[in-house]
Amino acid sequence: MAGFGLDSLVVGSSDPRKKAFLKGSQSRTWTSFLEAVTATGRLLKPGIIFKGKELQQQWFIDELKEVADWYYITSDNGWTDNHIAIEWLREVYLPQTQPEDESDARLIILDGHRSHVS
Repeated sequence: MAGFGLDSLVVGSSDPRKKAFLKGSQSRTWTSFLEAVTATGRLLKPGIIFKGKELQQQWFIDELKEVADWYYITSDNGWTDNHIAIEWLREVYLPQTQPEDESDARLIILDGHRSHVS
């Protein structure tokens, strides 16, 4: 959950020498993260799903420019759905896992979530 209360969630580097940013708010909302790694250990661009109708510019402050190229999208509840799964495949997985030799195959392993298999 993102928001401000007795406990807080901070998105940032685990390196204590780097600055992390905590933005306060009066509400608490769900934010989902999509993460993937290749068999060789290369990390794909992370995806962030915010609860909302559209991305808000104030969410992207100067301190977060380091993660500006991540994949951002919104949903009504802040969770993934079929539409987001397809968009993530098109925008992140397929381009970032494109083999140099087009005859090479790719394998994606998914759990049983409806949006992952429909």
